[in-house]
Amino acid sequence: MCVYSIRLTDNEKIALEAYSKANGITMSEALKGAFFDMLEDEYDIKAADKALAKYRENPKIIPSDEIYKKYGV
Repeated sequence: MCVYSIRLTDNEKIALEAYSKANGITMSEALKGAFFDMLEDEYDIKAADKALAKYRENPKIIPSDEIYKKYGV
């Protein structure tokens, strides 16, 4: 396991402590959660951008019933 040190202003520390306490988690868990949420958001944005670019190349709309039928949903 790695240990990292970060610098926070007094106000940032107060905010982090308050958030952690209000959510019943450690400050470490709060920071890790925020970081991984950010990574997930970036991944989702890239996937959406890729899907939009693909749609713009061929703007065909497929009705949901066709999709359900195709994938057995």
